Amino acid sequence: MISSLRLPRIRRQPSRYFCELDRWSFDARYTNGRCPICGWAPAGAPTAPGWLMTGRRMDWQVFGLLALAIMLLLVGLIVAQSVGFTLPTGQGHLPGTIASGARTASSSR
Repeated sequence: MISSLRLPRIRRQPSRYFCELDRWSFDARYTNGRCPICGWAPAGAPTAPGWLMTGRRMDWQVFGLLALAIMLLLVGLIVAQSVGFTLPTGQGHLPGTIASGARTASSSR
């Protein structure tokens, strides 16, 4: 029963083109629909989608470096939190006088 069903065939566009100027055969799927040598674009050639073209223009190494720096900062904050490190606030940590208590006690004798 199922074997007797005929499904419509999907006609694909040809992806292989020949540039007469350069005498070069190229696959338009990998060259954004243009000849890689002279830039000739055949009519109806498949091109890359917009999101792929945007992704090709981005410098992914800089993005990776930024992600690594953020990750290292977060790991550093987690380690500092786990050992109990707190930043000094400037109130209550500094003595009111320059001399320590041991020096003032010994000099008053």
